[in-house]
Amino acid sequence: MKKGIFLPLVVAILAAIVYAMIVSSAEKKLNAAKNIKQVFVPIRDIKEREVIKRDFIKTVPIPAAYLQKDAFTYTTDADFKAIENAVARIQIPKGNQISKYAITSLSPEAGLSSKIPVQMRGFIINVPLSTASMIKPDDNVDILLTFEAVMKSGNRQKVTVTLLQNVKVLGVGSDLGQGLDAKAASAMQNKEEDAAAYSDSSALSLALPPRDAQYLALAQSEGEISVILRSHGDVTNYLMEIATFEKLFQ
Repeated sequence: MKKGIFLPLVVAILAAIVYAMIVSSAEKKLNAAKNIKQVFVPIRDIKEREVIKRDFIKTVPIPAAYLQKDAFTYTTDADFKAIENAVARIQIPKGNQISKYAITSLSPEAGLSSKIPVQMRGFIINVPLSTASMIKPDDNVDILLTFEAVMKSGNRQKVTVTLLQNVKVLGVGSDLGQGLDAKAASAMQNKEEDAAAYSDSSALSLALPPRDAQYLALAQSEGEISVILRSHGDVTNYLMEIATFEKLFQ
């Protein structure tokens, strides 16, 4: 082969190889761009057994090759429901992908302490099933105490006082406000009905400051406790007088 022909041929082959490499690299970048996944990550460290709120997390894009096993991915806003109000099994550092292993559903198995606000206490009282059936987690209630008091006249008379107002309900029985699907809700209802066959009361979990928890414990030993439901959104503390039979019939 003549030298004048050989050199252009080599240059053409090299050019073809370079072009093929450029095209291959472009195809890889294009495929990688198409295979991007949106994943959920915390915007701050999430503590162990902390209830995850929507404003704790965000979505970030990552290549599918770096997707962790069982990590939650985002397609629509409905995907937030899989994580929102779940409880962290372990501490989830800021920026880490949130996996199915790292969270569990909000339930008695996860622990009531997950829902108790900082500097508050979870106080559990038993109420009649008829009362419990009308109350839902995150409702507000007032606590009344009826007891026998010695009046100024020296007579003993039953009175009722409003002991605590605007108390947040953390849970009713096994319902901690976890947002159950139809199957789980049915299973929990069956469990509650089985328990009701052996008891006519249900547990009501309340969030109380430590001082109020002391007084409620004292009140339980002195008289009868009643729970009344407040209108949703009504957080006003009212000035309430002591109710007596004398005032009732005046």
